[in-house]
Parts: sequence; C-alpha cells; structure tokens
Amino acid sequence: MNEETILEALRAIAFSDFTDYIRIEDGEVRVKDTGLLSAAQRSAIAGIKDTGKGVEIKLHDKQKAIELLVKYLGLFDEAREEQTVRVELRGIPEEWAE
Repeated sequence: MNEETILEALRAIAFSDFTDYIRIEDGEVRVKDTGLLSAAQRSAIAGIKDTGKGVEIKLHDKQKAIELLVKYLGLFDEAREEQTVRVELRGIPEEWAE
C-alpha cells in the first residue's frame, strides 16, 4: 500500500456522506444498491448488517480521517496550540527578587 492509496482512503472517509448510501422516499429509508457505489464510497463503509428490523450501515470515523489529513497536510501547527507563555526577565530590581 503506497502513500497515495492511503490518502485516497482517508479522503473517501473524511468526505463520505450518508446520502451516498441511503435515500428517503415517501418517508421510508431505502438503502442504495452497493453495486452502484464507487470504490471510494465502498471504502468508507465500516460495516453493514441486517438488524432484523432493517439494515444498519456504519461509516468509518470521519473526524479521525479529517484529523489525520490535517496533520499530513500540515494545516495546523501543533506549536500554535500551545498556550504557555515563556518570559525571561533580566535586570530584576532587588526588591522583586525576594
């Protein structure tokens, strides 16, 4: 597996949308035919199961995929998140040094 393959998988997860997999018709939820989904759409699916009352579709964690892409792209520098201020004082009056 190469870097581009991994990035494509992360993009598919990060930008997945439930409307790619279901549609609502006349107030009823209908699952779309998986044969009509693209490879990227299928890769965003974590699991499908029949619950006995319907079909449950679970997608991979979008937030985690976005976080990994942001880190890879360097969009947010972790150093900027640091809230600590460091101050070096020079020439402190003697009365302050006590």
